[in-house]
Amino acid sequence: MVLAVSDEDAAKGGAYVDELGITLRVGAGSPSAGAYKIPGYPSSALIGPGGKLLWQGHPSERTNGEIEAALKGAKPLPTSFLAFAPKAALEGRAAAQAKAIEQGRLAKAHAALTTLGADAKATEAEKTSATALLGEIDAHVAALVAAAERSTKNRDPQKAVAVYDALAKEFGPAPQGASAKSAADAIRKDPALAKELDAAEAFEKLRYSTAKLATAKRRDKFLEFADKWKGTK
Repeated sequence: MVLAVSDEDAAKGGAYVDELGITLRVGAGSPSAGAYKIPGYPSSALIGPGGKLLWQGHPSERTNGEIEAALKGAKPLPTSFLAFAPKAALEGRAAAQAKAIEQGRLAKAHAALTTLGADAKATEAEKTSATALLGEIDAHVAALVAAAERSTKNRDPQKAVAVYDALAKEFGPAPQGASAKSAADAIRKDPALAKELDAAEAFEKLRYSTAKLATAKRRDKFLEFADKWKGTK
């Protein structure tokens, strides 16, 4: 993963990112310059799979081959926010569900662990592990729902719907899925929130369509957008 960081605040840095059409992930207000003892700009740091600093210097000083060699063996991080790394001790057959959890296949893992917990042939260690993993899945889902509720309250229904739709798709008719689908439907039926959704979708299309335009033309397009979608966040 490539991450750009800046010590500028989000407002100032965000304007610069938008103006140049930068598509990298950018972290604002970062103290990393001091932590990494950055002598000047631009400066890059290569961090290995184990979190160890492998190299630091000017971006042009390393070739793609050297970077690939340094990162050999690194595993890609899960891209789904449903995925997480379980902390519970993995015993016997319960351990088989850890990979599913790490890949975001929570419904599959939840069903398998529930079955394992009720299996008379399961060992006490397996049942204990299954119960702990089920608790972690439920806690993760609850945290996602809480985040979606905050997004809705803050008039950012696009993020909320993304979470609810993912949970509804993953869990289907199960309680977690049915509840998420109901919440997503409620947002889409609310006139004010539905307008926010439409505005967010239109804004993403605008960002994409104006990425290669000159700054002045992009500014005009964004001003037109702001006038059309006045009243939305």
